[in-house]
Amino acid sequence: MQNQAIFDSARLIELQLRSAEGVKAVKVRFPSDEEWTGRQRSRKVIIKQLGRGVSETTIPHGERADEELLRKIRASEGGAEFDAFEAARLLEELAFVEVDDVTPAAEGYRVALRVPGGTVAVVLRVPSAKDVFEYRRFFARVLDLPFEKQEMTVNLNAAGNLFTKLVQNTEGYEGSKVPVIHQAVAIRAAIDALDAGFAEDSAANF
Repeated sequence: MQNQAIFDSARLIELQLRSAEGVKAVKVRFPSDEEWTGRQRSRKVIIKQLGRGVSETTIPHGERADEELLRKIRASEGGAEFDAFEAARLLEELAFVEVDDVTPAAEGYRVALRVPGGTVAVVLRVPSAKDVFEYRRFFARVLDLPFEKQEMTVNLNAAGNLFTKLVQNTEGYEGSKVPVIHQAVAIRAAIDALDAGFAEDSAANF
């Protein structure tokens, strides 16, 4: 069932940011799936083990990729200038998506997501064991570095490919167009729900 659109990735968006110079505004288009994927790929996540089960996660120089992307998606030349750190804050606003609820649906799960503008939802079929294995294999690449560090690179295409395979229905999206950054969160939520159900079944078996 397609309801009135809450999220339309094709429309222009006006963002505002409070700064020392006052409120700065900029009109942007929503980044394409390719741009979101490129941004994520360029953001190397560094995980440092601090001992006793404690770790620290950082994204060095991630704001540089956001500054470049903001320049690409600006709707017009001129206007307020934004430094790399301000660009990062604006991109995080555009990237906002959280799981509101996951409920069983016919042969799958309905994942409700909170996004800028309201709540949308997608209905996904239950992924197979092979689907989950291949998703986890390609979604994140982890390299071991010296000094108890790891570098992780995220590939949103892995989530996008699985989403295309599993999606049954969308709610609240204009033209059923679900951005890949939303797809990734929905896929993760569905797999987490599947894992939780598997754990319950295993406990009941024993």
